Amino acid sequence: MRKGVTLSSFISDEEGMSLVELLGAMVILSIVLPLFIGFIITNAKMIEQNTILTEAIAVREEIREWMGYRAQSQDIADLNPIVLANTGHQPRPIIPPNPEEAIRASHLILDKSGIVWDTSGQPKFDEKIPNDQLIDDDGKLITGSDNRKRTQQVNYTMPAGFSLPKLNISADRKRYVGMYVGPDVTQQKVAYAVLVEAAPKQIMTKSGDITENNDVGILVTLRIYNSESGKELTNTQFYWSADY
Repeated sequence: MRKGVTLSSFISDEEGMSLVELLGAMVILSIVLPLFIGFIITNAKMIEQNTILTEAIAVREEIREWMGYRAQSQDIADLNPIVLANTGHQPRPIIPPNPEEAIRASHLILDKSGIVWDTSGQPKFDEKIPNDQLIDDDGKLITGSDNRKRTQQVNYTMPAGFSLPKLNISADRKRYVGMYVGPDVTQQKVAYAVLVEAAPKQIMTKSGDITENNDVGILVTLRIYNSESGKELTNTQFYWSADY
């Protein structure tokens, strides 16, 4: 008959895993497993952040290219006369004395949804509403397939209750922040907010003359934000000039 197994014989049994080895394995597993899970979570977050940044850069370049097309159709110029006509065509930058006008003159809007209306129902800063149809130089309607220049990229009419609370800019500037609504918006990780700053520049030529800004364009700073976190993801600067 087999003798009873004592605790000491079980601990020293070489045929299987001893109790000490089992306890050691459990301790190691309890340390390694959380670290491994943490690594997986951190790696997933890094991949997500890289995806968001990649998307933000794509949004930035899409809008920049689109602005180049729209410069040919006058639409952005018509929406921003206070920027282009009052400040952008001057030999030296002019700052309107009225603080509200000064802020408006330092931002471009890219869609009619960004127009600020006065109490009488008129555009407050002389914006002109672009025609929804594409017209050629002779004033004739262009028919056929939709033209890429007519697509909406930014919408300034915020959904109900959505006020970008985490965006760290003043309320006066926040009204010129729009949401990207371009062709890829439904496949993107987050909603991207867009702010377009404009600054007429004084540029000195080799002869010492001041070049007017309508010749060289205005300096545009295009900023893209994560609308959920309020973080600025990317920005770019370029000179933009509408065809007159």
